[in-house]
Amino acid sequence: MIDESEINALAIGYGQPLQRHVVCEIGEELFVTRFMRVSDRRGEVALAIERPNGALLLHRKAHYAAEHVRLPTGGVNLGEPVLTAVLRETSEETGLEVAVQRFLAVIEYTLCFDAIRLPFVTYLFHLRETGGRLNANDGEAAAFSECQPAELPAIAATLRAIPGQRGYWGRWRAIAHEVASECFKHSSNAPAGLRER
Repeated sequence: MIDESEINALAIGYGQPLQRHVVCEIGEELFVTRFMRVSDRRGEVALAIERPNGALLLHRKAHYAAEHVRLPTGGVNLGEPVLTAVLRETSEETGLEVAVQRFLAVIEYTLCFDAIRLPFVTYLFHLRETGGRLNANDGEAAAFSECQPAELPAIAATLRAIPGQRGYWGRWRAIAHEVASECFKHSSNAPAGLRER
């Protein structure tokens, strides 16, 4: 699933990523609706898109509760380079043009449902908006919003607090926000709101 030579090449161009391995329970609903149908993907990209005002772009899909917003993500197709997926998914999900600022993290998961163990990976990037027009294009976003980088832990906490079966999804989605917050705190390329003083 992870091509180490690709990671090394991306690190040379965009910085050494933080690497995390997370064991995550996913529950039956998430297993059936999400991970039984990912045989055409080798992972996903998570997009921390910095807008001209320094805020990060968030999105909400139509079936989310109003308070459940998150960083955009999208699949990496089999045989598709990660960087190609970053730019393709940004365009598809937001309509924006971006410049890659930093390769923030590789989050490798072991997703657990009963006795089943599934590998999955998220490649997290910091991008800066350079053009385009914000719209959902062919994506699934119902609405966009923004957060200051320092608010990422609060976004993660809201996702972690989702009850019931949907809570498995929320806890899984919270991880990328927590890792992004950690990366920004220690990066000289962080948006101004999250640079350490």
